[in-house]
Order: sequence, then C-alpha cells, then structure tokens
Amino acid sequence: MLLSLSIVAWILFSLLLIIFIPKKYQPYRKEIFIFFLVINVGLFFIGILLTLIMILFGLSWATHRASHPDYATVTFEDHISEFPVVYSHFQEGILTIEGEHTADISTDEKIKSLRILYDSNSEGNIGKIKNFLGDSSDETRLYAFALISSFEKKLNTQIKEYQGKIKETEDRKLLNKYHYELAFTYWQFVFHGVASEKLSGFYSKKVENTLNKIHNFPPAFVLLGKIHIFNKDYEEAEKSFFKAVELGLPKESIYTFLAEIKFSQKKYNEVAHYISKEFFAIDMRLKPLVQTWSER
Repeated sequence: MLLSLSIVAWILFSLLLIIFIPKKYQPYRKEIFIFFLVINVGLFFIGILLTLIMILFGLSWATHRASHPDYATVTFEDHISEFPVVYSHFQEGILTIEGEHTADISTDEKIKSLRILYDSNSEGNIGKIKNFLGDSSDETRLYAFALISSFEKKLNTQIKEYQGKIKETEDRKLLNKYHYELAFTYWQFVFHGVASEKLSGFYSKKVENTLNKIHNFPPAFVLLGKIHIFNKDYEEAEKSFFKAVELGLPKESIYTFLAEIKFSQKKYNEVAHYISKEFFAIDMRLKPLVQTWSER
C-alpha cells in the first residue's frame, strides 16, 4: 500500500514538473516525464535502503556498548596495605628455608624446619635436606647428615629384611607381597631424593626388575607406572596403570596419574577427563589444577 501510494504521488509530482518546463523542452515531455519518475522512485528506494542501514548500525553500536562495558584500572600496589600478611612464628615453612633469606634464619629454626621436612614424607624431601650439608652452621650440617643417614639406614634395613623373607618363602601370595614391598623400598630412594641423579637410574631399574617377578597384583603395576612417569616414558606408564585396572583396581584411583601423563604430553584437552574432585581434593598441591580445569 505504501509503495503504491508513493508511486502515485511521484507520478503526480512528475506531471506537475512537466507542466512548468520551458517551451523548448515541450516536444520531449514524455521522455522527461519518464526520467523524473525513475529518478524520484529510485530516490525513494535508496532512502529506504539507507534507513535500514542506519537502523542496523544503531542496533549494533548499542549492543556493543551494552556487552563491552568499560573497565577501571586497578593498581594492586596501592591496596597491598589493606590485606593481612601472615608470618610463621618459627619460620618452619619449607619454602622459607629454601628462599633467599636462608642466611637470616637461626640455627634452631633451621633444625626445626629440617625435622618437619624429614617427617613430611613428601617427594624429594631428603634431597632438600642434602642442601643443608653445606650450611655455614656446624649444628645444621651435622643434623642434616644425621637425618639423611637415619633415613638411608632405615631403607637398607628394610631391603635386607624383605630379601631374607623372599628367600625363606615359597607361598606365591606372600612372594608377591614381599617383592612389592622390596620394590617399593627401592622406589623410596628415588622418590625422596636419597639417590643422586646418577643413582636414580640404578634404583629405578631395580624397581622394574623386582616388579617383573610379580603376577596379577594391581599395586605392582601402579608402582611400575610411577617409575615410567619418573623416566618420562609416558606411554608405558599409561599401559601399566590400565593393566592395574584390568586386574581389578578402580579406574578412579589412577585418575591423578593419568592427568599427570596427559599434562606432561601436552594433551591439555584430555586432562579434564581425569579431574576427579574426590581424589584430587585430598592433595593440596592439586587443588589449583582442579580449579583450572573445572572452569573450562
């Protein structure tokens, strides 16, 4: 309807223009009429097109403004004083004694820290204690040496004990158990950093050879997988863990190791498949990893 009325209006307007044209153009009234009509109708459609373009541009601009608000810049240094700073009274924190302020810590505080580190049963804890064998304090050096010596003596005693039990036992189930305990003791030399880098390969090979004597025992394949991870042989590690699952181990119990393997292989998209809060949340070191992949 609007288009019809517009065309009628432009026809009347074009006829009106024809009436007032000079006499010399009178012979060409028909051609001039068509020209005026085409021009006027064309301008009408061009106006509609420009209006639509302006409407779309306006909507796009308004939406962009609404979905991309301006952000204020915050200088965190100006707000540091607003947050509390927590200090350990005895400075027993493991990171503290490894920091650049080690020289400022007293001998008593270092000894307390070394004892906590020894009892922590964490990866590489004995290797960290070795760093204090060169401390400026005689007491610290002697205490560090005593802790390392005590730990090595405990492991060597266990090795002799399990080797003796293996020689005296013929029962298959007990042999599996003793071989596993022996392999696990060898693993402690590597895990706790008792063995140097050169000896780590020797002890990891000891673990593999001992575990190869065990059959149908899921924990043995889990330990074998740990050894393969340590040696950066991730494909063999994954095979070992899945072998443990085939033997009856719940798959969820190896999720942490599978996630570590995928992360080490830079297969980051697959890490999220093995993030299980039930198993990861018990390890404080893994909580940031859980939060990172839970948000993806």
